[in-house]
Amino acid sequence: MCYVIITSVSLVWFLCTLVADMLVAVALVTPKWLIGPGQLGNWSQATPIAAGAAAAGQRLASVGIYTRCKQMQQLGYHCGRFDLDGFATDGSVYPLEWKAAMFFMSLGLVLLSLTVVATLLTCCRQSACGKSIHNMTACAQVLAGIAVMLALFLHPLGWRAPRVQRLCGPEAEPFYPADCSIGISFYCGLVGILLTFAAAGISLKAESSNMRTRVRRRVESGSKLVCIP
Repeated sequence: MCYVIITSVSLVWFLCTLVADMLVAVALVTPKWLIGPGQLGNWSQATPIAAGAAAAGQRLASVGIYTRCKQMQQLGYHCGRFDLDGFATDGSVYPLEWKAAMFFMSLGLVLLSLTVVATLLTCCRQSACGKSIHNMTACAQVLAGIAVMLALFLHPLGWRAPRVQRLCGPEAEPFYPADCSIGISFYCGLVGILLTFAAAGISLKAESSNMRTRVRRRVESGSKLVCIP
């Protein structure tokens, strides 16, 4: 018999997973991990960028894992992906640590996206191949959270790169952004991690709520749509 079970806990689980997935996606594709200073610095190489940023108001140069925003003489303020030739790009252009962060961030996003589908699947099916879909989804969410956590740890390790020092100043080093500030993209990734681990914990409660006596009675009575708070 085909039936759909929706409980308040399973709905919270789905929403938590979906929001975490969206936040990780935003952190991956947006360039606001490191934001350059809004006023002139003391280093000559960064002066054109800072001056352009000041002239553009709030449009400050910034870098992320996959994209960057900067002042260009002919194009003005421009945002786009790094000029990459895959992961073979020279480390001075795209630091090795950022390549690893890109890999783990992408892995976490793929796993989270799969768990979003899995949370919907649990509404009509509780197990697959003799194993609980809830438990498998929780394990995948834990792995996704660990992958995104590694990405957030690896990105600051690349702050010694020439690209970052031109933006933030020669004093920039791992976990010290010098004159730059941490942008919203980094915090989106951090909140995404917290929601991912929270979703993994909620999945256990969602499984028990789907197996309650009230739910079984409704299913045995022939109800195809079971909605229980």
